[in-house]
This record gives sequence, structure tokens and C-alpha cells, in this order.
Amino acid sequence: MRLFVLILVLALASQSGCGEGPPSAAEVVGTYTAELPAAAGPSRNVTLDLAQGNVADMRVEFTDGRAAVQETGTWSVAPSGEVRVVLARGGFGPVTSDITFRWARSTLTAIAFDTVRWNAKGFSLARAKR
Repeated sequence: MRLFVLILVLALASQSGCGEGPPSAAEVVGTYTAELPAAAGPSRNVTLDLAQGNVADMRVEFTDGRAAVQETGTWSVAPSGEVRVVLARGGFGPVTSDITFRWARSTLTAIAFDTVRWNAKGFSLARAKR
């Protein structure tokens, strides 16, 4: 009887998400957005597309009408579950953005990033409605 109860508890725990591993690439694929305030200057509308094949595109549009910044690169999911995005302007040349996010179903929260470019307080991007 005790063995049956133990097996039942383990089965229920596995279905409830206890002990989940890192997200799969398919779970992470999507478009994430945010309007980010700036410490000085205009706020920014950020759109990050994480596509199948680990292709990443990020567009930053400034609310004061300055030219938008477009970066292209790759993304990956680490065994720890963190999502790393590495980008370059025009998709080639030196890396212009290297950001590590913590992923939670509908949100990417930056945990390692350039604090001068993005603001030391950090930022999060929310999955856009499908």
C-alpha cells in the first residue's frame, strides 16, 4: 500500500510541473515586447523576435523619432533554463548586444546585460499576444 501511495505521489508531482527542466526551444519561440523608460532621453519600444532555428531579431524604436536600431543574431537555451541572445547590427560584425534572460512562460527578464545601454535597473519583455 505504501508503495502504491509513493508511486501515486510521484506521478502527480511529475504532472504538476515539479522538477521541470529548462524550457524547450519551441516553448521560447515568439515575439516579446516592452516600452522601456530611459534614464535620460526618450523611451524605447523594444521588439525581440526569437524564431525557430535560433534566429533572433531585435528592433529598438525611439519615441523621439530617432532612427530605429535593428540587430540580428542567435539565441539559445542553456541547461540552466536561461535564454541567451547574441546580436549584431545588420547581423554581422562585432557583437552589439549580449543579453541573458530568465524565461517564465510569457516573460523574459534580463539578468546579464550592458547596464549602460539598458539601464542598471534591468528590464523585462512580455510575450506579444499571438
